[in-house]
Amino acid sequence: MTDCDQLVEIPPKDWIELKHLFERDWPEHEFAYYLLGNYICWKSKHHEPIDVKCYSLNGNWRVDGTFALQDGFEIYFYSAAQDVNCTTLKRLLSQIKWESYHEISMDYLEKYHPAVEQIIGDRGLTVASSNLANYYFMSKEQALALPSPAIPAGFVFERLQWKDLDYIYAKWPLRNHISYEAGYGLLKRLIQLNANVGLFNDKGVLVSWCLTDQTGAHSDLQTMPEHCRHGYGRMVVVELAKRLACVGSDSKAYVLHDNHKSIKLFDSVGFAKIQNLRWVVVNPTVKNY
Repeated sequence: MTDCDQLVEIPPKDWIELKHLFERDWPEHEFAYYLLGNYICWKSKHHEPIDVKCYSLNGNWRVDGTFALQDGFEIYFYSAAQDVNCTTLKRLLSQIKWESYHEISMDYLEKYHPAVEQIIGDRGLTVASSNLANYYFMSKEQALALPSPAIPAGFVFERLQWKDLDYIYAKWPLRNHISYEAGYGLLKRLIQLNANVGLFNDKGVLVSWCLTDQTGAHSDLQTMPEHCRHGYGRMVVVELAKRLACVGSDSKAYVLHDNHKSIKLFDSVGFAKIQNLRWVVVNPTVKNY
């Protein structure tokens, strides 16, 4: 950190250029590529203004692709700098006004965790939750080669709608980790704006579903307990991967390290674990020692 460091906003018109920095050495930087692609798409097709900001350190994002993206209570960050100490990223994160948030949720690559821990300590943040996840990846070519799911007679894949939101939120395993306002609003946007798949039975009941999150990852995979052990979760995962591949997108998923059932599912489909991801929620409350 230097006295002259500052956050400089990257205007939305430059997000596409920033995104293209991460096409090299594919798929090494696909996290940043698909994250930016998501928000570029959201900006272009959402009817209401989306308050999303992207920042660099001192305006130098073209040097090594170091940036932070703020979307409400969520902060994402990435750096293509070849620096094991994440020096530039730490300097960037130290400029964020953490105390101005009620809660902050972060998804980031495990290699950045020491940098985040330093910021947490330096700024006196309280860790509300910290989870380690397996980072799974499948190329679009692999997804297209998968056999199409053989769904039972009378069942149908359909895109989820707003009418399904309350039902999905009520079954959402993460609803106790973040506030209702943040969690419900997040699911609403994902259903409205991102690719998803719902499996409905012959009575029109939603029995299994999978969304895609802001980074382009399969997320919120859920099968109703009374419909488990029929392979429905695997069906929606495969169907979503193939739909993403048809529009030119690879697939990925973040599976909590102790979710053995989902780990087994993604392994069986053919996803490969490439690294670890952290999901951390912090509050800007000074700890009392």
